[in-house]
Amino acid sequence: MTELWERDAWELADGVRSGELKAVDLLDEFLARVERFNDELNAFCFLDVEGARRRAEEIDAAVARGEDPGPWAGVPMGVKELVAVEGWPDTHASMLLKDRIADHTATEAARLRAAGAVLVGLTTSPEYGSVNWTRTYIHGVTRNPWNLERTPGGSSGGSAAAVAVGMMPICTGSDGGGSIRIPSAYSGLFGFKVSFGRVGDAGHFDTGLTSVPGPICRSVRDAARYVDAIAGPTDVDPTSLPRPERSYENAVVSGAAAARLRGLRAAWSSTLGFAVCDPEVEKLSHEAALALAADAGIEIVDVDFHFPRPGQAWSILSNIDVSANHLEAYRGSDEAVTPVSKAGFEAIERMTSDQVLRAQQRRWELLRAIADVFDEVDLILTPTTATTAFVAEGPPPFEIAGQRVGGMGSVPYTAPFNISGMPAVSIPVGTSVEGLPVGLQVVARRHEEELVLACGAIAESKRPWPKFAPLAYT
Repeated sequence: MTELWERDAWELADGVRSGELKAVDLLDEFLARVERFNDELNAFCFLDVEGARRRAEEIDAAVARGEDPGPWAGVPMGVKELVAVEGWPDTHASMLLKDRIADHTATEAARLRAAGAVLVGLTTSPEYGSVNWTRTYIHGVTRNPWNLERTPGGSSGGSAAAVAVGMMPICTGSDGGGSIRIPSAYSGLFGFKVSFGRVGDAGHFDTGLTSVPGPICRSVRDAARYVDAIAGPTDVDPTSLPRPERSYENAVVSGAAAARLRGLRAAWSSTLGFAVCDPEVEKLSHEAALALAADAGIEIVDVDFHFPRPGQAWSILSNIDVSANHLEAYRGSDEAVTPVSKAGFEAIERMTSDQVLRAQQRRWELLRAIADVFDEVDLILTPTTATTAFVAEGPPPFEIAGQRVGGMGSVPYTAPFNISGMPAVSIPVGTSVEGLPVGLQVVARRHEEELVLACGAIAESKRPWPKFAPLAYT
């Protein structure tokens, strides 16, 4: 018999809405799992048990009155600590902000609550979400339930660890350079990054022109329902998009999204013109790409990729975004931040107008190169990451397949599509000889979320992945 914690999040929500399940029972079940695993994994850095219990009791009372609390009725969720929830700590994983309390609730969290979710607490992130592993001065090291010596990734590392071990059925994430897709690939989860602007900001901008909110989850249907609940514009955000005309969940469940894939063209690349990939990761992800294409009726075509390296341009533009919000707090307190954050702040202090202009020029070069590929195909398929999860304490590897790589060399495939604002997913496609998960990335044109979700749904149906790390059953 399936335990409650093993069920997909959408199943739990439907159970609460129908009266089959109680929200307070779900909360107790998952809080027990947090108590059981959090000391090992360090996935949660703050819990609001009393607030969560009040909310769960409100949901159960609403169901008893014959009301529908919403599509996420009673489902416990962890919130990535970069997301503001009024009254909760708002540290952005930095010692500089260790005493700050949020005075507002971000759009994503507010819309999830309105949809019936029970927000339980904050999951760990690297400082300001700036790296792809989760280790901070304020909270310590977060570990991967597939192997406690490895990282669950970043910057949504705590969310990934929590979901992969069954501490939560689903958590919030955000993706400014791969921060949903990378931890999903490292942790055996399904990761979904929406088109930029799909979820309007509430007016507390902290992410510039690359980051989007989204789910850390185990199933495609969970991901689709999640975005259905949070998508839509806000008046204060000029980049926000209208709500989609139809439900992503309905498109996935009905098969309408999958039907759109047949006859489309896709290109595979493990380099994008500049990247180096571990041979085992490349083999597993390429085999999965070919299998997906066969299952979906997609034609794989040869395309020459000549993307410019995005790393320096992405770093400069991201550092500007972080510094706009946190540079003043940093000045005079440089020893309180991690070396990566310190380097970012100091780079901004030294930056010249020529560097900013070159970064912007490189951004436009990359956008043109991506558009040229999409002139020939409908989808791009790549490994999600160039390696499996590395050591939990970091740093990432600087040598892959015998070649030296830069700081983003272990994750070269994700940031280009943050710069382009395109939707993408990471699909679990197996494990390495060390037993570590590997992901396949699928990218579509802007506004074509249905296509990448459909690829995930077909893979999930034809080649289902393990929903949990082995540690979940110990």
